[in-house]
Amino acid sequence: MDEAISTAGGVAWPEVDENLMLRRLPGVFLAGEMLDWEAPTGGYLLQGCLSTGAWVAHGVQHWLGSGQPT
Repeated sequence: MDEAISTAGGVAWPEVDENLMLRRLPGVFLAGEMLDWEAPTGGYLLQGCLSTGAWVAHGVQHWLGSGQPT
């Protein structure tokens, strides 16, 4: 692992909702390598991190607009 670019692991998909918010900690969102997904390193990993970041941004906007406590 000393030389690994990325490693497996992260929060399991059933632990987050459709907006990538933790079910057990409402208001806490996860993106990129915080999630348990496998991808080749390089551009694919970077694209996955950026894409889930955009996904979370929409989820945060929905969360804040829904009247939930922050």
